[in-house]
Amino acid sequence: MLEVELKFQIPASHQEKLYQLFLNKNARLISLYAKYYDTPERHLAQQKISLRQRLEDDHWIQTLKAPCNHSLQRFELEKDLGELKDPTLDLKIYPSNSQAKQLLQNALGKQAKNLTVQYETVVQRLVHVVHFNRSEIEVSLDRGEIRHNDQKLPIYEIEFELKQGSIHDLIKFIQPWVQRYDLWLDVRSKAQRGDLLAQDLTIPPAQFAAPLQLNSQDSTDSTLKQIINNALQHLLPNAAAIAAEQYDSEHVHQARVAMRRLRSALRVFDDWSDQVNPQWQEQLTDLFRQLGATRDRDALNEGLLPQLQQAGGPYIELPNITEENQIAVDESLRSSDFVNLMLALLQFVHQPVKNKKKSGLKKDIAKKLQKLHHQICKDAEQFLDLDIPSRHRTRKRVKRLRYSVEFVASLYPDKDVKRYLKDLKPAQESLGQYNDLMMAEVMFQNIVKRKQKAWFALGWIANEKKYILQQAKQHLDEYSKTDTFW
Repeated sequence: MLEVELKFQIPASHQEKLYQLFLNKNARLISLYAKYYDTPERHLAQQKISLRQRLEDDHWIQTLKAPCNHSLQRFELEKDLGELKDPTLDLKIYPSNSQAKQLLQNALGKQAKNLTVQYETVVQRLVHVVHFNRSEIEVSLDRGEIRHNDQKLPIYEIEFELKQGSIHDLIKFIQPWVQRYDLWLDVRSKAQRGDLLAQDLTIPPAQFAAPLQLNSQDSTDSTLKQIINNALQHLLPNAAAIAAEQYDSEHVHQARVAMRRLRSALRVFDDWSDQVNPQWQEQLTDLFRQLGATRDRDALNEGLLPQLQQAGGPYIELPNITEENQIAVDESLRSSDFVNLMLALLQFVHQPVKNKKKSGLKKDIAKKLQKLHHQICKDAEQFLDLDIPSRHRTRKRVKRLRYSVEFVASLYPDKDVKRYLKDLKPAQESLGQYNDLMMAEVMFQNIVKRKQKAWFALGWIANEKKYILQQAKQHLDEYSKTDTFW
């Protein structure tokens, strides 16, 4: 009922090597043809549910798949339809399974009658089963294409499915493959890619942070793992879109926000589990910086440059990131460093809970939030006298507090949390604007050496900085008077 698998894309330079490897291992060849069903309004796709009928050699299997709370798991229900020539969709098999019945009822309502084939896949799959430590892992190499009318998308990917055993073994088994063949993690399913093709789209929507539902009776260890899992579910879809070079500025922004959330969780709550690796913080910081130049340039193009032109300034073209020796954003998210970090975090999330103490969670949360709240209030008292690095530290503290509050919000009255975040928001926004101006000032100081017209921008930025700095001080003072909710 639960499918545990990880899928990876293979760089073109390694595809033939892997194909030969599977042939040398006498992998079993399976011919797969699948029809994917949905309504014209995409009721299933909007819930990330897939419903397919797949011909495996000469045997039809009908499969329903849906997301689970954990990043590595998916709900899966299969029904053997036998050797029918061309079976029609059979929904009568689902009422006997309460979870499947509820999934389809919630997604379709009365629209089940409108389900039709939206796209198809044709795949040649090479499969071999490996016994690793105490686990059994099925490794599949898929070569083929997704089809919709006369449109086609190529498929060339490798999947590792845990048939029995531990997720720890699964990830340990995968790691050498990542290193040897430069595999990059792809959480997009064939159904998601097919749905895009059916819509005649190449870029998927960006993934935003989802609310997290915690239980006050859970241990701190369990709670931290739920928080990290929530941040990974935010990050991984955006990272996959970027790595596939099918993204826009919002994907980069959301990937950076997800990394900030991960860093905040590890910074604030790291002592809740003895399984946290201290190096994760540093690795996330390095990856965050690699995404930084792309996002910063997008932010200037979309925000500050239009303001400059509205103020009467000349049009100034910003330098390309490649000119500044910045690693391409898609390349950084295909790197083995990124993939191995994600695998380590996924393994952490799925490790058994060690600290089973179930009392005092809200007391521990209060200590964490109160410390940050106190630090920000102290910064507010002397904000105008702080040096630039200290002001930058204040901005990071405000962001860290906001993300921490959002992680634990479900444990407190909704109106109290919303009031507190509303009081915090102006300070966060003005500090963010001040940081953008500081970043823009550095960029234009470099540009002015080649383009004299950039002096106007530097003058405008200097005046704007003074105003925003005073505004940030005012917002911090107002925030300092707010009542806490914990």
